[in-house]
Amino acid sequence: MNATRERPEIRFLTSGDVSAHERSAAERAVREALSGARDVTSVQVTLSVVNDPSLPRPALAQAVVELHGRRVRAQAAAPRIDQAVGMLRERLAIRATSLQAS
Repeated sequence: MNATRERPEIRFLTSGDVSAHERSAAERAVREALSGARDVTSVQVTLSVVNDPSLPRPALAQAVVELHGRRVRAQAAAPRIDQAVGMLRERLAIRATSLQAS
């Protein structure tokens, strides 16, 4: 298996006020969550921040990963995008580990 298949490019979709720094942090978090995973063929991350003070969790981070031929999805919503990314990292790592074990 070549390195490209093990570490595919992460495709991003963003909406709202998402900085380049936050996007980079999300990329690091997803790579960390998938660090032990094999056969990752695609990764798409969506980061979204809604500018509405009435929402309790306006920041959303979502990842859809093709892993072992199966689609794995994790997402988290939080008051701030960095919090959502942290929760996403934890949830994605759990899902990827569970799939590896099965």
